[in-house]
Amino acid sequence: MDPQPRIGVYICHCGVNIAATVDVKAVAEFAATLPGVTVARDYLYMCSDPGQRLIQEDIKAHNLNRVVVASCSPRMHEPTFRGAGEQAGLNPYLVEMANIREQCAWVHSDRGLATDKAKWLVASVVAKAARLEPLEAREVGVTPEALVIGGGVAGMTAALDIAEAGFPVYLVERSDHLGGRVADLNRIFPTLERVADLLGPLTERVQSHPNITVLLNTEVTQVEGYVGNFEVTVRGVEEPLSVGALVIATGYDVFNPRRKPELGYGQYPNVITSLEMEHRLAAAEESGPEVLAVNGRLPKKVAFIQCVGSRDVQLGHPYCSRVCCMYTAKQSRLVRELLPEAEVTVFYMDVRTFAKGAEEFYDEARKKRVLYRRGMVSEIYRRGERVILAGEDTLLGRPFDFEADLVV
Repeated sequence: MDPQPRIGVYICHCGVNIAATVDVKAVAEFAATLPGVTVARDYLYMCSDPGQRLIQEDIKAHNLNRVVVASCSPRMHEPTFRGAGEQAGLNPYLVEMANIREQCAWVHSDRGLATDKAKWLVASVVAKAARLEPLEAREVGVTPEALVIGGGVAGMTAALDIAEAGFPVYLVERSDHLGGRVADLNRIFPTLERVADLLGPLTERVQSHPNITVLLNTEVTQVEGYVGNFEVTVRGVEEPLSVGALVIATGYDVFNPRRKPELGYGQYPNVITSLEMEHRLAAAEESGPEVLAVNGRLPKKVAFIQCVGSRDVQLGHPYCSRVCCMYTAKQSRLVRELLPEAEVTVFYMDVRTFAKGAEEFYDEARKKRVLYRRGMVSEIYRRGERVILAGEDTLLGRPFDFEADLVV
């Protein structure tokens, strides 16, 4: 191959998708001035057969050793243009694309600014193309086995899916039992199915499946290799495991509520976590609502605070947890059923009901007279046998002091 880059640049109009916002001819003229560019053209539809032939003819006529196509997303037509280059004798990995449709024409309205941006996008890709090296496609054997890290519901489901497809699976779990975090729960949303009824059959299917090897009390300590061929060292297993695919299903960590001392967890028996509430609800189903008593009395006012530990930049968790809206709806609904005379209030930032059936489940909670109040709780302090939630009602823009017997 000629050591000096001889680059052909092709700017696509994409009908009016690009040309309506970007001055395509001006971009082509600019591209012609870039270092290493031998020829620069524009065409109505570069992905069409005539457009591809134009590239192929130029490769031969101008002895091009690189091609840059400025058009739509590479996810759409990169294989098209690489194929066209390969048919003309060019290594397909010496064809590069600049996205001036989705990343330029479709997101700007100012024609001048969009044209300038398109020029710089093309210039950057031309600079990259000048440094491309030819690559060769190779076929490498794949180990037809998989390893799943994590024996919770997600890990067990993944292992079963792979095993049912006919491939051997190693399921690595560091504890002495399967089930993961779900095993700590009582019921699941939005069906309110008992966790024991879900986990029992699922665990039995996993442990009895001939294609699944369950490794309890083990932990992955090292992974070497590449996609299709991994060597995995597992603590508790003598020899490294050879697998072709890894599934990471390691679950989540519970937020430490003591990182929010202003909410009083650990100071007041009236303030508990959602996981502690889950255990109390499970016990209440077996022994009666007396399990929910605080200071020897059944709570008459129960408050739930959502988003504790999430959507909090200061704690390093700016994201939504995805689950607290729904488990709060579940727990508040169960409290209303166990304590029909109690007032149950949920303090929320925004209600985000992920998953199928979640919005309907949230509506059912409100129908059962669970009160939702948009507000930020900034402090909890004690007053007699109760606690006071101090904060701001973010709908009304007013401060509030809310008295409660139990806070979750």
